[in-house]
Amino acid sequence: MRTCVYAKFFVTLRPIMKTKHLPVVSALFLVIAMTIQFVVSYQWEKKRVLEHIDYEMELAQKDFIFEIYDIQDAGEEMVDYINRRLDEPEAILRHTKTIVRRFPDVMSCYVSFRPGYYNDSDYWYCPASWRMGDSIVTTLYGDKEHDYFQRKWYKGAIQSEKGLYWSQAYRDEDFKDPICTHSIRVEKDGGLVCVIGLDFSLLWVNKMLNDIKPFDDAYCKLMSSDGSMVLATDEILMPHQTRREVFKKNDWIISSVMLSPVDMRLEIGVPKHHLWDSIWEKSLITLGVLLIGILVAGLLIRQIRRDQAAYARVETENKLMEREMHIASRIQRGILRDAQKDKGRVTGDDVDVLAALVPMKEVGGDLYDYFRKGEDLFFIIGDVSGKGVPAAMFMSATVNLFRSAVRRLQSPEAIMEEINSVLSDNNPSMMFVTAIIGRLHVPTGELLYCNAGHLSPIKVQGDKEQGAKVEILTLEPNIPMGYEGKFRFVEQGTILGKEDILVLYTDGITEARNEKREMLGMKRWIEIVKNNIKSLREGNMEAISEAGLQFVGKADPTDDMTLMTIMKTNDIQPLTMHVENQIAQWPKLKAAFHNYALCAGMEKRTIKKMEVALEEAVVNIVNYSQATEIELKIKNEELKIILILSDNGVAFDPTAQTPKEPAQGVADRQIGGLGISLIRQIADEMRYRRVEDKNELTIIKHLIYGNQDSKKE
Repeated sequence: MRTCVYAKFFVTLRPIMKTKHLPVVSALFLVIAMTIQFVVSYQWEKKRVLEHIDYEMELAQKDFIFEIYDIQDAGEEMVDYINRRLDEPEAILRHTKTIVRRFPDVMSCYVSFRPGYYNDSDYWYCPASWRMGDSIVTTLYGDKEHDYFQRKWYKGAIQSEKGLYWSQAYRDEDFKDPICTHSIRVEKDGGLVCVIGLDFSLLWVNKMLNDIKPFDDAYCKLMSSDGSMVLATDEILMPHQTRREVFKKNDWIISSVMLSPVDMRLEIGVPKHHLWDSIWEKSLITLGVLLIGILVAGLLIRQIRRDQAAYARVETENKLMEREMHIASRIQRGILRDAQKDKGRVTGDDVDVLAALVPMKEVGGDLYDYFRKGEDLFFIIGDVSGKGVPAAMFMSATVNLFRSAVRRLQSPEAIMEEINSVLSDNNPSMMFVTAIIGRLHVPTGELLYCNAGHLSPIKVQGDKEQGAKVEILTLEPNIPMGYEGKFRFVEQGTILGKEDILVLYTDGITEARNEKREMLGMKRWIEIVKNNIKSLREGNMEAISEAGLQFVGKADPTDDMTLMTIMKTNDIQPLTMHVENQIAQWPKLKAAFHNYALCAGMEKRTIKKMEVALEEAVVNIVNYSQATEIELKIKNEELKIILILSDNGVAFDPTAQTPKEPAQGVADRQIGGLGISLIRQIADEMRYRRVEDKNELTIIKHLIYGNQDSKKE
């Protein structure tokens, strides 16, 4: 029918096309069309490149600031230690070595006391430790040749209003890599005590610069505020050229951003040929299409009335399209699981999975799948761009890649990155798929999930009669799969309690329109979910599907409508792990705690600190308990994480011990010494008891801020 309409349109233009003005009209049409196409393409490509640069800069800013947190933590720990052990200068000297050893980015740590602080006859007194190869050197620093009172980092901390100073990047004679210095002023009773200095390497910035390059021929630079270059991905300047000469010769798109708290600037440059190459290519294609279109139009105008076979061609095309849609539908139905055949209860008595797909007339690319591996349930829901057979084939590839990946990988993040890498390697049509991939550890309710540009899931607790609590889980702004094969996805987590329901869906539901062209929208969709919670618990997927179709009415659906729900049906159990009493087992314990804490809503900085506390406790057990096995149990009760470490070693209460004398090194401390002090600083509670010939150490951390990864509806 569409071709028939075009034919009638050309018939009406026939008198005009016979006139002598046809060449002029055609040329004018080409000029206008090409001008519009050129302007639109330029603006679109420029916006695309700038958005790409801005996105990479935002990621780099976050990575940079996150690394700076470690330096700040090291400084805060040193300040706290000095305030507690100010009368023990030898202990302060040893602790500078502890700081260098515990914080890999810290190249040296030194404490520069004011003149004659400990002894009026000693003008300089500066305990210091620094890395030298694979070892750490500790000594006293400061004399007439090394007058630290005249150094910028010392004066900067003294003159700073807040007592904090971040230096420019520079190269020190003792270190081959560029470094920065963070100095902190320490006062007592209103008077200056000392200035703490922390030199940290910028070597990790080199990797960051290479990771954020938006294009292979782009460059990334880290600049000081005075304009000097600190680090760069590629050396683009020849020895005899200046920066002005290079940029006069080559046309670049340049963008920069300041990095705080250090006074440095990140700069990214992209050659403008990325704009022009694409624009000229599109212009040539557009010109060719327009010329062919004019030629075809002329042929149709001469033949449309005489050739009734055009109507037969329309019928043939319709039949071919119907056959294509039928093939696409068979592909889609063949690859997806039959949730109705499984009657909803597809994974056992501890969790229920419901899934339904209502296809539109022109088959789209919606997908879902789930896989049970031991105590873990893996699932995916997604929506492929486009319609018909191409979308169905892309959907089929995505589902098969998911089924392959879940048999080898555990992390939703790793599964998504593998699928994205394969889809991006050979994707000339630039199709993409939005999706959410998740893993539910059924006994504990830990739900890790990773987003690829999909809609936010809904978490439901309670029922309508008791007042259902609905959480719309906020998602990391990851890109859809199929665009960039090296993109690093970020996973998130939450806890799924007994009879909690996770509702996942595609935009065919929220963007469904009725006969008045009104969109269902998120607000109406949430009400439908609340009104049908009982049906979902009973495994009645049809009730919620019918509610969505009732809103659409007689209007034709514009997209597939896909829905998946996951409900945990048993009580939450603590996470329990048993490992051999070996330090090599620590990564397993760390990974288990990290995932659990992330799902429980603990802030990432707090997770990192708690990992340090847990490591201290595990190292003490390995070194001193003489046990053969360690048991770790993790619980989430009353907004707090409870860690219970048990071992079958000799009876020993670490909490009752006092720290060793300052004269002894940190490496020689006994359990209950400085390690236990560190755990007390990080944790909110710690207690010990001897139960059934086992040592049991309990560490508790409160979830002060609750779950930060969701918002309440």
